[in-house]
Amino acid sequence: MFEAIVVLFFIALIGGGVLLLGKTISSAQMKLLLSFSAAYLLALTFLHLLPEVMEGHADGIGFYILIGFLLQIVLDYFSQGIEHGHAHVHEQSGARFYWMVTISLWIHAFIEGMPFGASEDMHAGHMHQHDHGHDHEHSLLVGIAFHKFTESFVFASLLLHLLKSKAKAWGALIMFAMIAPIGALIFHYTNGLAFLQLEHALSVVMALLIGIILHVSTTILFESEEGHRFNRMKFLVIIIGMLCAAIL
Repeated sequence: MFEAIVVLFFIALIGGGVLLLGKTISSAQMKLLLSFSAAYLLALTFLHLLPEVMEGHADGIGFYILIGFLLQIVLDYFSQGIEHGHAHVHEQSGARFYWMVTISLWIHAFIEGMPFGASEDMHAGHMHQHDHGHDHEHSLLVGIAFHKFTESFVFASLLLHLLKSKAKAWGALIMFAMIAPIGALIFHYTNGLAFLQLEHALSVVMALLIGIILHVSTTILFESEEGHRFNRMKFLVIIIGMLCAAIL
């Protein structure tokens, strides 16, 4: 768990820090990074996460996947699509808009972090027919790390626009970087949100995350190119991302 917490915190900090330190990533490069992370997470979901969660004991697991998908639609409305690389949020400003975007990103990050706080007992219950659960946890961590890097970069751009101060932007970025680790810690130390009396809590949380991943990854991959032209480089990156998920 603590390895995942360190990775989740620092990758978010680095992603936003790249921009706050004056470095740039071109629009074309960002699109390729987004395509890779989306393809990787989508393939990981279909090849490993979805089959495993469907084999679990949680009743109505498909219902939780739908909830995750619908939740991300709502979060997208408030975050203006930062999760999948949209940067046109610079057209808006104000404290209300800042908190609307920030809180939606916090909710998204909190859910992303929760599975990494699962105890050995929860892993045993969730992946009862598999002896390689932790391999898939590491594979998921890789995918979430790529996703958080691009998400943090775009968020940092918004922070500079709204807060007009690098010091304030760094503070907001650090707070954002802490949310996924907080999700992992709360899930761990509440014994899988035991106070909610959820059976097989890890399966439920994974189902929510799968719904979120399905929305974010498909939005990235199926957004039309300008003029609906076939982008060979993007297609190659998608294939590489899916192969990496299959191999790992």
